[in-house]
Parts: sequence; C-alpha cells; structure tokens
Amino acid sequence: MKSGLTLSGRSFITPSLIHPCQFKGESMKQVEPNIKDYDKAYAEFRWDVPEYYNFAWDSFDKWAEDRTKLALVSVGPDGESFQKHSYWDLSHLSKKFARIAMELGIKKEDRVMVFIPRIPEFYVVMLGLIRIGAIPMPTPTLSTPKDIHYRINKAEAVAVVTVEEFADRVEEVEAEMPTLKIKILADGDRKGWEPLPRLMRRVKGDLKREEVPATRSSDPFLIFFTSGTESYPKMVLHTHSYPLGHYSTAFMCQ
Repeated sequence: MKSGLTLSGRSFITPSLIHPCQFKGESMKQVEPNIKDYDKAYAEFRWDVPEYYNFAWDSFDKWAEDRTKLALVSVGPDGESFQKHSYWDLSHLSKKFARIAMELGIKKEDRVMVFIPRIPEFYVVMLGLIRIGAIPMPTPTLSTPKDIHYRINKAEAVAVVTVEEFADRVEEVEAEMPTLKIKILADGDRKGWEPLPRLMRRVKGDLKREEVPATRSSDPFLIFFTSGTESYPKMVLHTHSYPLGHYSTAFMCQ
C-alpha cells in the first residue's frame, strides 16, 4: 500500500473519487427523507451563482482543508496493491502541475486534450488545468489516431497530456495537427515529449491563486465530445458554473 504525494504511473487504476457526501458504510436502514415537502422546497430553492467561480480553487480546496479526508483509492492490476490520495494530496499535486502547465506556455482558455486512463494523474491534470483557466478535453482511452486528429483539429487544441501506452497514436497524426505545440507524457520519458514525473520533481512551489487570471462563472471550463453515433462527434462546451449544477443534490444530501 502507498499513500501521500506519490503519483501512480500506469500501473494503477482508479474506480472513482470519493465524494464528501458519500455514505459511510452504515447498514441498510429506513431513513426519513431530507425534503418532506417537495413543492415547498421547489418553490423556495434558488440558485446562487457567483460572478467569479473556479471549481478547483473554490470547491475542491475547501474539501482539502481537512488533510485527512480521503479522496481517491487507486487499485493495482493485481487487485491487492493500492494507493490512497487525500483531497489535500490532489490539491497540492494539481497546483504543482498548474505551475508546470503555465511554464510550458499553456494559458487561460487554451484547449488541452487529456488522454489519460483513470489513474491519479488524470485528476491532477484536470484540476491543474482548471486552476489556470485552461479548457481540458477528457478523451476516451479507446480513441484511435483518427479520433485524436479530429478532436485536436476541431478544438484547435494546443496541448495533449497522455501516457506512454497511447503516445504512438498521437505521434501517428502529429504532423497533421498544426495547432498542437505541447506534448506532455504523464508516466515517463520519451523523445519529443515533456516528462511529467521529472517536471513534478523539479517544480518549485505550488501555484498561488493570485498568480492566475480569475475565472468568471460564465467562462469556458470543459469540452466534451458527443459519441457521434450519426455523424462526427460534436463539441459540448461547459462553463465554470457547470459544477454548481450539483448544488441541488448536495442541498438534499445535507
């Protein structure tokens, strides 16, 4: 078992983040509903969307104030070895990655393909990009060179973050993606790629919030691509207010 500030490399998979509102393993029992008068709750509920909001700085870092709060359990391929990361661990690591991304030239509203399996690096990279106002594009691990070519060109992405296992797919179409300037390898060293593990060891200090432009709730936050069942996938842009859509669930969970 490992815990703390190490990143996993490709050998660990991550089932999911553990949400602070998750059940705590109690046995099944009958519970009273939190909302006893739905019509009244519906009529009185109001969205509170601030002018400026950033999920990583404003929400995730709140959870990270308790350094013992578990966020992530990553299980190894043998089904027995595992890593644990707290919210504080991921906050700290993502601030380091955010500084690296800025030093490499990634800036606010730049579009970045995140082509990483669900290992700890995925969450670190996503949070780090959100911190600086860049726009991550989570990409399915089954994506082919054709898929990568289409998505990067359609979005005019300037950077890609991936792992050794998938790097060949990017390189196969790299010459046909003129906007792609920065390639980051999350789990090692490879010619022509920025080696994230080495950069994480060398970076000096966590990025501070005052070092980056503020993000408005209406600013671009995240790009998903649709499945493209009838034609080419379509880009779906979410704003920084997108995570606030879960507020109603949290309201009922409390």
